[in-house]
Amino acid sequence: MRKIFIAILAVIILESIASAKLYVAEPLLVPESPYSGMTFYVYRPYNMPKNWYITLDGYPVKKNPDGMWVYGTSEGPNLVATSYVVGSIVPETAGITKWVSDAQISSIRRLPGDEFLAVKQGAYTRSQMAGNQKNSTYIPDWAFRADFMSIGNWKGTVDRIGVLDKPAVPVAWLSTRPKIIYIWTGRSWHQIEKRPSESVASSIRREYTKIQRFVRSSGFQWYEQDMPYLAQQSRKWGYYWLGEISVTK
Repeated sequence: MRKIFIAILAVIILESIASAKLYVAEPLLVPESPYSGMTFYVYRPYNMPKNWYITLDGYPVKKNPDGMWVYGTSEGPNLVATSYVVGSIVPETAGITKWVSDAQISSIRRLPGDEFLAVKQGAYTRSQMAGNQKNSTYIPDWAFRADFMSIGNWKGTVDRIGVLDKPAVPVAWLSTRPKIIYIWTGRSWHQIEKRPSESVASSIRREYTKIQRFVRSSGFQWYEQDMPYLAQQSRKWGYYWLGEISVTK
């Protein structure tokens, strides 16, 4: 299981970029969520609001009280955290605008190595989003099923949702230390009790064969167009969107 790290930059660069002073630093690896592997860099312009950073593709992000790194949106002069976990979406498709211009971004000196923009877009690829935009009336079958959509009312039991990579089925749980993990089998939300000594990934792997059997039996299929639809739905429910989640070794 790969660990996820966020590289927060902290060495000062004494220069101006398009009239905005920036300070950027050497990477400092900080442990992050164990749900889908990725690494990315952030930096802080001198006038950035407290606790806010910017990704090297220009989007504002912060670590929220739940320990999740999420994108932010502008409300007047203020930044407000969203429920979109960094790396789970293509930001502009969710209405998230850049905090700095492309010209400013291109002026930032290249960091050591080849990871200048090393963000894994777990849920989306640009081609998937383009395909979804061409078919804006697409609604998945599961969106009409009360037994699936009922999870949107499970406040206090669920606060985040994503999709397993294999088998491709939605999965949801509460907080960073859940007691129950919910996995959609195509017919119902199967519950996995998380043992105290296990991670979320370990609990899912423990019942991996059973999950695969349930999904095959139901004939459930997950399509590329379903991913952005569920991401939008998670925002309506007020859940964190985790994107694609890999739990296999």
